[in-house]
Amino acid sequence: MRPLGGSGRRPFSRYVRRARGLLLALRVDEAGSGLTAESGVRIDRRARGTRIILHDRVGLRRGVALYLRRRGATIEIGRNSYLNRRSEILCVRRVRIGADCAIAWDVLITDSDRHSIDGGDPDQPVEIGDHVWIGAGAKILKGVTIGSGAVVAAGSIVSSDVPAGALVGGVPASTIREHVEWS
Repeated sequence: MRPLGGSGRRPFSRYVRRARGLLLALRVDEAGSGLTAESGVRIDRRARGTRIILHDRVGLRRGVALYLRRRGATIEIGRNSYLNRRSEILCVRRVRIGADCAIAWDVLITDSDRHSIDGGDPDQPVEIGDHVWIGAGAKILKGVTIGSGAVVAAGSIVSSDVPAGALVGGVPASTIREHVEWS
């Protein structure tokens, strides 16, 4: 006998994710409709005056963590985007993820080195365009802009800009192919 809910998964898990999304919406500054969240989503604000903006139908899976470390820090996640299990965003200035993005598990996105080398700025915003796929275990470092439609291979460390529609991979990430399309 199949459980109620029809998919063979835990019954009503979709409703539980929506209910958790409603509770999460109370802890962020702006939340669109259809926000879903699994257990263990962590929001850690070390300063006042930080902002979290989640557009329509954002999904945050189990163990996702959003760290805001300084006044004015802003994390924005576009509509229909999701962050998978144990992915983390460390924000000191600004991290923006566009619409329709797929962020796999164990991804780190950070806009800060937290320390300066040779007097350089340790903090630079991160901008991720629309319809970007970031593979499991990838790391997106400060100051990076990832163009719309790009794909970041699993395990890559992205320390420089990624052109729109490019497939990048490696340590440090470099362009493997251009004009890719993913669905």
